[in-house]
Amino acid sequence: MALLTLKKEENTSIAVWQITESIDDFKNSIYYKNIQNFKSKKRQLEFLCTRLLLEEINKDLRISYNTFGAPEINNGQFISISHSDKLIAIIVSDKKVGIDIEKISNKAYKVMSKFLSLNDKIQSNDNETTLSWCAKETIFKWYQKGNISFKNDITIKSIKHSPVNNIHIEFMQNLFILKFLKINNHFLVYVCK
Repeated sequence: MALLTLKKEENTSIAVWQITESIDDFKNSIYYKNIQNFKSKKRQLEFLCTRLLLEEINKDLRISYNTFGAPEINNGQFISISHSDKLIAIIVSDKKVGIDIEKISNKAYKVMSKFLSLNDKIQSNDNETTLSWCAKETIFKWYQKGNISFKNDITIKSIKHSPVNNIHIEFMQNLFILKFLKINNHFLVYVCK
């Protein structure tokens, strides 16, 4: 595994890992016995690598899941996890968090009518539609209760690329400011609030 970034800011840790191993590389891991819960080899590898990446942040942390399927950790902090292609991203904080990582492609652009409305202030191109999908997925993960319409309940007010990369979102009559990074042809979007 290759740790691409480990960023710490204001009681928040963000880690991104590039998967380079096979499942056989983890046969001695304490987590290996749990992979039979997953049918796909890709999902098994993500499960194993996510736990090892969390150990990079704090070796004492363990993941469980709430009734909505959102991850929780055993120290009272908040966690969010995302997978895309061969990358895994985790955020841990004292504040409620959401994170998403997506490979930049035309995938989001092709289906943008399903998650974007006329109220979303974005440019219609592969970069901004990918970034918009990431932003809305980040809010969904932050909320942790499901039952959200990306198109109707989450509105992108603006995307600013520099000097500070952030996205202003309106959700449930509250303003959220999400930060984003570009890593290896992927967008990583996160929020702590």
